[in-house]
Amino acid sequence: MDPLDFAIYRFLSPGGEARFWGGRRLIDPRITPRTIAERVGISESGVRNRLQHLAERGFLKDQVVLPNPSLFGRRLFVTDLPIRQSADVDHLLRDLGLVDGVVFTRDILDESERKMQVHFVADSTATAARVGALIGRLSPGGAPAAPRPYYIPPCSRELSSLDWRVLLFLRREPEAPLADIHDAVGISLKTAARCYHQLIDAHACWWTHGPASEEFPLALVRIDLASAAHRDPVIGWIERSTHGWMPVAGDGFGVEPGGGATALAGLVPADVPTSLERFLRRLASVEGVAEIRRTFALGSSIYPGWLTDHIASAALAARGFP
Repeated sequence: MDPLDFAIYRFLSPGGEARFWGGRRLIDPRITPRTIAERVGISESGVRNRLQHLAERGFLKDQVVLPNPSLFGRRLFVTDLPIRQSADVDHLLRDLGLVDGVVFTRDILDESERKMQVHFVADSTATAARVGALIGRLSPGGAPAAPRPYYIPPCSRELSSLDWRVLLFLRREPEAPLADIHDAVGISLKTAARCYHQLIDAHACWWTHGPASEEFPLALVRIDLASAAHRDPVIGWIERSTHGWMPVAGDGFGVEPGGGATALAGLVPADVPTSLERFLRRLASVEGVAEIRRTFALGSSIYPGWLTDHIASAALAARGFP
């Protein structure tokens, strides 16, 4: 992955900032190749060629629409299963999909150990504890961490019957143009566009890379600062020192606003280890940086069943069906 690939990948995100709401990074379906071209300084056709090449290599291969769990009165939780043997990963990825409410898993390596990070929905902390105990029974590597809430902004509007129909269609056809929504749902193109944008703006759903897409070779870097006063100087140093930095938004990795000690986070290319280590050594010497923690994604899996079933049920209920 060269710097231009990384820049294009970055600006598929809203504002060029990464967010991980319930699994993989969000992508903005309204961002066009022309918009990306303006941000990275190449032609629109150049961006299209790069995107096609990345898809051919297994990245950005498809998309999936994830509804906000708050639409169903649920919250997202996460627990970590320790991985002692690589041979355990494949059957864990398979078996976790059988647990009701599990929506996403990621195989990660952090500074101290390898673990499976499991995202699941539950209606309360007590329910989350029970689901966490069930997930723990699948772990051959030891007891899991206690489930912890994973913050996602709640949907800011109550969905109408039409909204549910559009959302159900988008779940089935995440890359469909507005004209297809207009035809399939039986509404005008103007109404289709209005519903589409309102669903996105209200955080009713979001787009991410689909199950067939490979993980980009990136490391998540979390930086703890000595004080809030060091935030802007450290950000300035990073922006001057490297082009390979995708900032993670404040609400980007499950920490409720005002509730986390991590001051900064970003994604950096991890496919050239020597460059990554050199950058991190320089970063560690910057005034105000107290601690740096890295996490590498080794693989992931999306389980759409729970969300798909609940969207379909909600769409029927909104139309008056029991």
